[in-house]
Amino acid sequence: MSKIIWDLSEADKDEIQALYEKKIALENLTKVVDMMNNEALYQKLIKDYGKTLNEFETWWSVTSKKYQWEGSNWRIDFKNSQVIAE
Repeated sequence: MSKIIWDLSEADKDEIQALYEKKIALENLTKVVDMMNNEALYQKLIKDYGKTLNEFETWWSVTSKKYQWEGSNWRIDFKNSQVIAE
């Protein structure tokens, strides 16, 4: 059962949304960049993805501790700027 546990500030929502969109874009790029034909671009992509994934996970860790969210399986409803516990 889903439960709203937090209403995000505009700044928090913007930060996690930007990280989420970048993460998804990089994941999609990994599907189309051919490692064999462009090793340098592929390596940069992997490096950027690792950095973005770390920033994404750090946002969840820091923000959940800051606001003392219950549970551990959350998602964001970007339309309503809410954190939902699953």
